[in-house]
Amino acid sequence: MGVAPMLGRHWSLVAADGVALAATLRQALSATRQRAQLRTTLAGANARLLETRPVSSTEYQRLVASEHHLSNFLRYSQEAVMGLDQDRRVLFWSQGAASLLGLAGSETLGRPLEQLGPWAAGLEAGLDELDAGRPSFAMEQAVMLDGREAALEIALSPTRDDAGMRLGTSLLLRDVTRRRQAQDRLRETNLSLQQLVSERTEELEKSQLALIQAQKLEAIGRLTGGVAHDFNNVLQIVGSNLQLLQGRLDAQPDAQRLLRAALDAVDRGARLSSQLLAFARRQPLNPMPLNISHRVREMDELLRRALGEDIEIETVLAAGLWTTLVDANQLENVILNLSINARDAMPAGGRLTIETGNAALDEGYTAGVPDVAPGQYVMLAISDTGHGMPPEVAARAFEPFFTTKPEGKGTGLGLSMAYGFAKQSGGHIRIYSEPGAGTTIRLYLPRSHEKEVVPPRPLTGPVTGGSETILVVEDDLAVQAAVVNTLQTLGYHVLRANDAQAALSILQSGVHIDLLFTDVVMPGPLRSPELARRARQTIPGIAVLFTSGYTQNAVVHGGRLDPGVELLSKPYRQEDLARRIRHLLKNQQQVNLLAEALRERRPHAPERPARAQRLRLLLVEDQPEVRETSRQLLELLGCEVHDVASAEAALIALQRDRFDAMLTDITLPGRSGLDLARDAGGLHPRMKIVIASGYGGGAGSAALQGLRTWSLPKPYGLAELQALLDELKQS
Repeated sequence: MGVAPMLGRHWSLVAADGVALAATLRQALSATRQRAQLRTTLAGANARLLETRPVSSTEYQRLVASEHHLSNFLRYSQEAVMGLDQDRRVLFWSQGAASLLGLAGSETLGRPLEQLGPWAAGLEAGLDELDAGRPSFAMEQAVMLDGREAALEIALSPTRDDAGMRLGTSLLLRDVTRRRQAQDRLRETNLSLQQLVSERTEELEKSQLALIQAQKLEAIGRLTGGVAHDFNNVLQIVGSNLQLLQGRLDAQPDAQRLLRAALDAVDRGARLSSQLLAFARRQPLNPMPLNISHRVREMDELLRRALGEDIEIETVLAAGLWTTLVDANQLENVILNLSINARDAMPAGGRLTIETGNAALDEGYTAGVPDVAPGQYVMLAISDTGHGMPPEVAARAFEPFFTTKPEGKGTGLGLSMAYGFAKQSGGHIRIYSEPGAGTTIRLYLPRSHEKEVVPPRPLTGPVTGGSETILVVEDDLAVQAAVVNTLQTLGYHVLRANDAQAALSILQSGVHIDLLFTDVVMPGPLRSPELARRARQTIPGIAVLFTSGYTQNAVVHGGRLDPGVELLSKPYRQEDLARRIRHLLKNQQQVNLLAEALRERRPHAPERPARAQRLRLLLVEDQPEVRETSRQLLELLGCEVHDVASAEAALIALQRDRFDAMLTDITLPGRSGLDLARDAGGLHPRMKIVIASGYGGGAGSAALQGLRTWSLPKPYGLAELQALLDELKQS
């Protein structure tokens, strides 16, 4: 028997066993509690309904507006809003829920939540948490919506009446796919940024270390450059006086032996000083466009002698190699020094590989290397199979005097010299080495678009003097005295000055001077280049020779000699000074004589003979002024002249054309005039060959026997040329 609202008392009879009776009693008790709660709720509602109070129109309008706002929010919100009863059936389904989940409200109202799709199954855990008394629950899960994978941030909260009785559950679903994707992208971006910052930090640290190393080497370079300047002056004094003594002790063999040993020591000191200057980037360079592969081939015999039989030499020389603008002598010194270092790293023998090739250094490579610009380079690599170097040794390998060799086995200047040469030439050098895996040194030199030039050979021939007047300008009195004694021994009349200003006074005094021999670094306001310029203005036709143990920016710019500058580096031997001065004086006298002959001859030049009667002559002369004035004078004397500046260009001309005669200087860049004469005679046995020489010989050389040769001593003028041409025409 029970009492139900709206029904009143009623009887219910059932047949049940013990288990069923227990369940029925539990249900009855539950129904009794629910009826009591409902009576309480209804009583409260009836009491509120009985309470009457006047409501103003403003409050009513506010209430209606609030209800409309709430209704609009629930209806048009893009978020899905749902209401569930206590049995987890749908009571409310917003328009946002219909749009997001693809189910209309008519399809969902009254249906259990679990029947609405796979996404709903994940909400059971949250609903269970609310049933267990949790005040709210939030979660995020991945679901499939319209065939796409999406992320449904979900918030659940219980719905209660004023008495706190739970009536159901409110659900709020929000599509956070875009936000999740944005977060993922942000996370990926942060990771990439962190990696980039890490890489840039590492690159910056490497760049800072490289900069510190470059600054350290630069500071050492300034120090060694100054030391080398003073050292060269000392070597010049010692060497000059030793050579002066040699001439006075000809009859004493023991003394001569001691002097030779001392002079050899001076030469070793000069080489050390040269390496120091190269490292300090103060070495005067005379760059010209060269093909490195050709220089390596020409050094083959020298390298084999220097490395010995235990070292196998392999060369990998690229075809079509670009030219590079470098000093030929310094390049050969670098190759030799690096090869000797490689030999010392292979005491039991091994293989040395010399490789050349074209290379392009991009911005990615040069970004971490100070003072190296991206672009095209010529690469020279020297590799060995020796013991290699650990990283801490390789990091210091370019420092001067740093060496791992035993005391007395090395100076530690070979790699330093190569470093300075590379930097002064606008290039880059790098070491690749591992212990037990050998070492590779790669030298990168900037590409040149000029054609290859064969470098001139060193001056050779007899050591002769003369009677000309030379002005010596030197502030170091001991060096000055040694130079003056040397020149006087050679027969020259010598004037001296302690600085440029005193020298200028002598030049302007009216005394005739044939050659100005001045140190580059001079005290006082007047600099040596300005002294040379004023000397040429005061005495037209004067020859100028600079000397220095340390080059600054006076006659060297960008590490290269200024055009037209003749420089004799300290320390120099007596024969080097004698040959250079004789060469300059002869060339200057030649230019002066030819210029004077042209001035005298042009007003009285006879008509040229017919082309068929003219002597066709090939003129070979490397000095531009001598070549130009000689060509003009020979043309005035009736010759048809084709002029070239080298033996190689002369051979090309001889292969293309025929000439009646060839006039060649004995001293040419690359191949000498004697070599050219021999080759020209082989091509044209009947051609007449004239050899011009400042030493007065050449025609009688045994190598030229059987050829039709004449000798023309320098300096020659109009009369000598006219007599020569007459003799050639009659022969």
